Amino acid sequence: MAKQKLIVDIGNTRIKWAFAGNEDAGTVHFADSLTDHIPFDACQQAIISSVRGKPNLSFLNPEKNIIFFSHTTPIPLRLDYQTPHTLGPDRLAAAVGASGLFPNQTVLVIDAGTCITYDLVDKQGVFRGGAISPGIQLRMRAMHEFTSSLPDIKNEWKTLSDHFPGRSTKDCMAGGVIQAMIHEIEGYICLAKKEFGDLSVILTGGDAGFFESKLKETIFVRQNLVMTGLNRILKHNEVDK
Repeated sequence: MAKQKLIVDIGNTRIKWAFAGNEDAGTVHFADSLTDHIPFDACQQAIISSVRGKPNLSFLNPEKNIIFFSHTTPIPLRLDYQTPHTLGPDRLAAAVGASGLFPNQTVLVIDAGTCITYDLVDKQGVFRGGAISPGIQLRMRAMHEFTSSLPDIKNEWKTLSDHFPGRSTKDCMAGGVIQAMIHEIEGYICLAKKEFGDLSVILTGGDAGFFESKLKETIFVRQNLVMTGLNRILKHNEVDK
């Protein structure tokens, strides 16, 4: 049995890994560390992306073909970005994944995670940049930590009402964050359409499922878009030749 290709995505809060598929990443698994049952020995090639900086890879066989994904890694997009060295690899990988799913189309990628990011790839396959703002948990924490009297609702906001007007302080906080993010997301979609015309919108990230039913715009939800992009980047580099 031929050894497989491995995809590893080190995010802010967790590590994902999967064996590469033909068009997508396979079944996604979770790990606490790179040495936590990630089957490097079962793969001939791997790509590792990390938003925490380059990890210590000294435990790996130096002869193994490992790509540490960064802005210098060849990708099937052209970058139109002034500071590519500061561009998060998760943002770039998600953009690569989105452009592969919607070739020759303008695509807006919205990643609702620790931060919520907006990234646009035009129909010519050019990454045009985007925007970054705080995600749900960051907004919830900020209201509590930077005021003297607002409560900590970061672990209970899903049980609270987000309808306006809120009728308790906790409901007002939950509603303030959720409704603001809904208007923000729809506002960026509107801005992108005004600037670039027709486009497809992909929503990804840990909080994507929460917003899917709350948005008026037509969107596509793809939970593992970063993994899809890393799979495409691995193929683009033709490491099996």
